[in-house]
Amino acid sequence: MIKHLINKVGRELLGNSMWLLIDKIFRLALGLFVSVIVARYLGAERVGIWNYALAIFAFFSFFPSLGLEYIAPREFVKEDRKAGEMISTIWILKILGGSLGVLFALIIMSIIKGPSDPIIFLIFIVTSGFLFQSFDVIDYYFQSKLSQKRSVIARMIAFAVIATYKSILVYKGADLVWFVASSTFEFFIAAIGLTIAFWSWSEKPPLFKFNWSLAKSLLKDSLPFSASAILLLIYYRVDQIMVTEMLGEAENGIYSITVKFFEYFMVLPYVLVSSFYPVISKSYHEDETKFKAGLKQLYSLLTYLAIAAILGLWFLGPWVMEFLYGDEFKGSGEALQIISLSIYPVFLGIASGNYLIIRNKKRFTFIRSFAGLVINIILNFSFIPIMGIEGAAWASLVSNCVSTFMIIFIKDNHNHLQLFLSPFNVKSIRRFFKYE
Repeated sequence: MIKHLINKVGRELLGNSMWLLIDKIFRLALGLFVSVIVARYLGAERVGIWNYALAIFAFFSFFPSLGLEYIAPREFVKEDRKAGEMISTIWILKILGGSLGVLFALIIMSIIKGPSDPIIFLIFIVTSGFLFQSFDVIDYYFQSKLSQKRSVIARMIAFAVIATYKSILVYKGADLVWFVASSTFEFFIAAIGLTIAFWSWSEKPPLFKFNWSLAKSLLKDSLPFSASAILLLIYYRVDQIMVTEMLGEAENGIYSITVKFFEYFMVLPYVLVSSFYPVISKSYHEDETKFKAGLKQLYSLLTYLAIAAILGLWFLGPWVMEFLYGDEFKGSGEALQIISLSIYPVFLGIASGNYLIIRNKKRFTFIRSFAGLVINIILNFSFIPIMGIEGAAWASLVSNCVSTFMIIFIKDNHNHLQLFLSPFNVKSIRRFFKYE
């Protein structure tokens, strides 16, 4: 089966996808180790404050993003002769957007929390990273040239430097503010690396001045994608803000390491979906039967992996969290057991999200993201006061199920209810392991 899977999917993604996989595995291994020693040093309350600031960062990340990452690589391919002009235009758009993001984050949070609240300074530090994210335009260009190896190496170096930096901070007994600054420093180092990679490339296009007409055209295409993406970001961070406001920083610290540990498992669906995506996308335009078979195979693989991960976390989660983080984060293991049940709907949600992209279902993508966010907020208000961080975990589980399985009601000829249930069919299980 594995050999056949490699023949069918893996060889089409040697290069870019392989480097993305290396990057994710590298971040997973090093990131888990560093996050444990940092959490143990800072303690639950300071970890909670830090993650509150990062949640605010996510809320305002629309401004530096503008959804350009979704359409820029495609536009570079279409308009290769205008690459230099496009790089200059996108870079300035992202600089302007990032500046607005910093400004709005400070103004709105100063109104909500008060200008003298210490969290305002921390929010300023993390949102300053928006300005360095403007250099992501170089990554978009490398993607269009199938040369993302350069971007990945730059980001891996930045991640390794910051991991070392955090370890030194723990050794030196540094204050929280220096840890909070680490994300901005990482964006800064990555920006330098991307710039060096671009200027050292013999095939780089000459840069031109800002083109207002091009900017308007890019924004017109990108903003609809950005709306759904930002809703998703808020969806995955709003619970941490609500836990902080309703239970305090220490409880958010416990909950945030639970969410962080859960997110490590998201490497699996992203890598698999990115591997299947080119094959499935191509078959959609060429062979309906192969398209549906490819979807069924992807959903089956993700379902079996999700079940294995859920069983592992349910039985070992409390012990693992206590072993890694200690008594100060007591309660994280029980919350992890609950939130681990979300692995199944989240895995299928990521896969079906790519299906919606292939089918160009922008409106439905937005609706399901919005529905998940609204349900999550309502349930958090209801559950957190009663059950604490376990309530937030239950709210996350329910909202993930609703947003993912809404797709079974979409009008198409692929019958997602049947596709989602096919992995539990005895014949399908037998066929999967034979990989016929």
